[in-house]
Amino acid sequence: MLFEETEYELVERILLGDGQFNDLQRKFIELFETKTIVAGPGAGKTTALAAKIVLLLRYLNKMGSKDGICIITHTNVAVNEINTTLQKAGVGNVTHPHFIGTINEFFNRFCVKPHFKRKFKHNTLIIEQEHHSDFDFYKVFFEQKIRWINQEKYKDFKERLVERTHTNKLFVDVENIRIDMANTTNWGNFDKYKLKMLEAKILRKKQGFLTHEDTFLFSKLFLLDPNVKSMLRNRFKYIFLDEFQDTTICGKELLSDLFNADNCIFQEVGDPYQTIMYGQPMPEVNEKKVFRINKTNRFGNEIAQHLNVIMPEANIQAIGDKKSFKPIILLYEEKKDIYPAYKELIKEYELQSPIFKKSIKGDKVLVFSKSWAPILKSGAIYRKKKSTKIESENYMLKRLIIDFIVEKVVTNKEKLSEVKEWINNHKKIITLNSILIGILRNGMISEEKVKLKDFINNLLSEKSVGNINTRNQLFEKIEAVLSPSVGEVSSKVDEDDIFTIHSVKGETLRSALVVDFDDKPLTKILLHKYGVYEEGNYLYTNNNLLYVAMSRVTHLFVFAMHKDDCTNEVYNGMKSGWMIKSI
Repeated sequence: MLFEETEYELVERILLGDGQFNDLQRKFIELFETKTIVAGPGAGKTTALAAKIVLLLRYLNKMGSKDGICIITHTNVAVNEINTTLQKAGVGNVTHPHFIGTINEFFNRFCVKPHFKRKFKHNTLIIEQEHHSDFDFYKVFFEQKIRWINQEKYKDFKERLVERTHTNKLFVDVENIRIDMANTTNWGNFDKYKLKMLEAKILRKKQGFLTHEDTFLFSKLFLLDPNVKSMLRNRFKYIFLDEFQDTTICGKELLSDLFNADNCIFQEVGDPYQTIMYGQPMPEVNEKKVFRINKTNRFGNEIAQHLNVIMPEANIQAIGDKKSFKPIILLYEEKKDIYPAYKELIKEYELQSPIFKKSIKGDKVLVFSKSWAPILKSGAIYRKKKSTKIESENYMLKRLIIDFIVEKVVTNKEKLSEVKEWINNHKKIITLNSILIGILRNGMISEEKVKLKDFINNLLSEKSVGNINTRNQLFEKIEAVLSPSVGEVSSKVDEDDIFTIHSVKGETLRSALVVDFDDKPLTKILLHKYGVYEEGNYLYTNNNLLYVAMSRVTHLFVFAMHKDDCTNEVYNGMKSGWMIKSI
């Protein structure tokens, strides 16, 4: 599909200012066939994808087309970025018949909720990582269904049965179009009790208490209906999966099965070499169906050539007149000397290069383990980054408490939607507001805990549900919300310059220092890639971590190596491409 030049000028002005898309970015924007788009670091993938969506939406609006666009992103941050771009281009937010959101949001909206509405006559769902009240539900279920289990001598058996019910995985029996249970716990008596365990677990799911994994379970079941598949394929002609390497395997398989159809254009966009979560399989890429955006303007060839040694498959090409510094191997004897030496290097290069000095990008020390922070900086305490909260603490606490009460009551065979309506309209909810004010003012002191406990027990008693005490896990969760360190882990310390490699994925830095202690996996990989270390048996995840770390920088990359590891062979093998400096 070719877009008019005036349209390009519009999005370039919005997204690039005075810049222009390069030839590969343009080819990607105009590419409308099912492909895997492998975009290297600094290739402008996010910008090009946003431009493509803007141009496509404007084209469809102009033509009066009913074709839908489905954009599935890894995080809500990406959703906001794309929506912001659309607003600047005068398109507005993505609305019906189009969709933009995370993969879980997509399947919950178009599969799970419709399935529950059709099958169970409701779609009031609470979807969390896990529900601790599941154990209480299973316990009550077995006490009612297996009477002899209530005897004192079977107490331990009952607890193990509850645990096994919780642990055993559910799966979709495709042949019989139903949900079944696997013997995940390898229990010898599984077949004897399977039907009761399955009944208990399905009954709990029917109430609307789901986990994030259940999203894909019920979606797979729902999509066995060919009419559902046909409906979604007819609605969405253009499907873009962003950051495909970070998508769960089951989610990716569901999308592929759904949208790899003749009337759909399904494009997966991302970088498989940035798969850096341990245990996460490396995405399989069919080279015959790949389009590569491998031109970068983040760094110069001084960095690109070494990235191509670390990851030859990436084949990164530096374009333009961008210049970086020759990467440095910083040799040390004492770990405590590394950090100040890195800071001195930054000062030296700031004196040499006005461009480097004027850069607004950050300088970060990248580590494997948070325990290394005080080794690098005496007295440093590795702590969590306090995130900007979208919700107020009052709202978060109120939701947490209400959800807790709802789960307790629904365990006693109340419908989820009815319980939610009951508690939200309860005359005593005003009392909860008063209690929360006290908690926010005074913290979770004993007096406030007792007030909250009594409030909850009063409501539970109305539904004939057992009381709780102040040792209940709910109070720990409340304290976690009130903690000043609440939020996403961002591997931050003191001057905001010591981070894990995982935490800087997606960022652009002015410089980075990689520190590799203990087993030194990155050192071994680096030396193996340059042919001076024979052992090549290492985790691809660690190889990807080294690639991600180096590809963050615009100018300066420093790798700290112990002097004992820099043998004559290593020195001679590395000196041509790296600057080797001793502290």
